[in-house]
Amino acid sequence: MNTSEQTVDRPFVTTDGKIWPANVFVPCKRYYCIKYTKEMLVSKITEKCLKPDDGNFIDLWVLTRINHWDHEIETTVCLTDKYLMLISFNFINEDCTSKRVLLQSIKTIHVGNLIQPNWSALPQRNYGGVQIIWGELEETKWIDRWNPISQDVPMVILHHHPCFYSPDPLSDKDMYNCDLAISAISKSLSKYDIQVEYANIHLNSHINFFTIIYNQSNLGFCKDRNGVSF
Repeated sequence: MNTSEQTVDRPFVTTDGKIWPANVFVPCKRYYCIKYTKEMLVSKITEKCLKPDDGNFIDLWVLTRINHWDHEIETTVCLTDKYLMLISFNFINEDCTSKRVLLQSIKTIHVGNLIQPNWSALPQRNYGGVQIIWGELEETKWIDRWNPISQDVPMVILHHHPCFYSPDPLSDKDMYNCDLAISAISKSLSKYDIQVEYANIHLNSHINFFTIIYNQSNLGFCKDRNGVSF
């Protein structure tokens, strides 16, 4: 056992094979994503992000991405028969940027508990997620590891979007469900002989109080913040 990391005394997934959810209810009326039905979002992503050689569209979800600095970022995950696309779609002004990951370049998909180092100043995440790796993490350049906005770390960690935890009914609530994304992505990867591995997902958290403020204030999400939208 690695004593430098926190431990979680539970299986990697729930008894029905899903990632462990957070024990929260999240009011979602301030999130701009709820103004979009799934049909609307698919139309916008197809128009603004997809290229003719991206392959056939399969599905998309709006999820929480946890980056290498432990920042929580609203991310539209689009799956085609060739690519996993990680899209930063601004639900306010509809700007978007995307990172394309060839499905055949993906090496590993882990599903399990999210584990913080013991020395982390960040609170323990009492839930699970999925980590998808498409490169050698050990070979990531130092400058990328220490750059919170670097897009060159070859992995992504995903969890449910906050709207998944809404106590109120939402249109297309399945769009915020990470388990459905895991199922579809793992099915697409099976043709490359990549199978889901169940293991704890170790976060590389930094002692950075800005990260605590960033996550607690949902700065990575498009929200109405008392009349100020960003």
